[in-house]
Amino acid sequence: MARTISVLKWESEQDVDNAVHDIRAEIDERGGLTKDTERAMQHSFLVADPDLTNYFLRTVRAQVPEALRYFEERGGGA
Repeated sequence: MARTISVLKWESEQDVDNAVHDIRAEIDERGGLTKDTERAMQHSFLVADPDLTNYFLRTVRAQVPEALRYFEERGGGA
């Protein structure tokens, strides 16, 4: 079943938690992120408040470390 990933600006840690959950689910299902998901998450990452961006990176690093590669060139090494 295809999943729909919406592009949004994270407004809270709950939004970030939901994004990380979606990333985990897609990686578990497909072995990686689709281009659409990658673009949507990178957009959210780029427009997010810096505190939420850092929270996102910490959460991805802790819960889905294999997904960090999708964000490293966008500042994921922070």
